[in-house]
Amino acid sequence: MELETIIKHRRNIKPQFFTPDVIPDQEIKDILESANWAPTHGFTEPWRFVVFSGSSRQDFATFQSETYRSKAMPESFQKIKYDKLLSTPLLASHIIAVVTKNSEHSKISFLEEIVAVSCSVQNILLSAAEKNIAVHWTTGGVTYSDEMKIYLGFEKKDTILGFLYLGRSNDKINQKGNRRSSIEQKIIWK
Repeated sequence: MELETIIKHRRNIKPQFFTPDVIPDQEIKDILESANWAPTHGFTEPWRFVVFSGSSRQDFATFQSETYRSKAMPESFQKIKYDKLLSTPLLASHIIAVVTKNSEHSKISFLEEIVAVSCSVQNILLSAAEKNIAVHWTTGGVTYSDEMKIYLGFEKKDTILGFLYLGRSNDKINQKGNRRSSIEQKIIWK
């Protein structure tokens, strides 16, 4: 499939639409290799990834659901949210935590580092779509908590950009998409 077609047809697919098929680790590694070629100012390459597969998905699910339980005020705790945090990771073949590593000594602004990591995620999304792998980018639950940073092996100064749930899907991964407005409405020519 050509790149422009992949860009226009790639879709977010939620894990409830994943099949039980397991993606070979080599395909995940190939996708992450694409991420490593994202543009980066000053060659800082600030992207970091933590991959969960097999039984580590259960560890991740338990950690995030129990962290949610411990952080939620009794009056705001939602059992349905807890259950979703506990069960959804098990629907994915792999889960990739996406983190921006913050270097205090870098001359590059942290905003530029986040942009670079976001570009690496776009490479992941396009590479996965090319391989007919469904991806769901999520930032819910306790994604941004210090507890999650520590669990993943990072420092409080680092920034988690979310989790990518990957799986096979019977849903159409590369169906033609829609835009709410045309590009002409988003461009100012001078």
